[in-house]
Amino acid sequence: MVPLGSYAYIPAPTRAATPANGILTKGGTPVALRETEPILRDFLNVMGELQDDLAGRWAAMRERPVFSRAE
Repeated sequence: MVPLGSYAYIPAPTRAATPANGILTKGGTPVALRETEPILRDFLNVMGELQDDLAGRWAAMRERPVFSRAE
């Protein structure tokens, strides 16, 4: 399950016997996804990649000082 603000996205099983769509829920009420499923999945994948990249850059910035020391 992936939280999306006040919504939660439950992805479809990757190895389902028949094609299945994920479900978007809000307050326990499901909203079936049809046409938007691939778009939402791609968006979440890209956001995950961006988050990983940003975390790596943040860690690298914290490891080295921004200003050089005066000698």
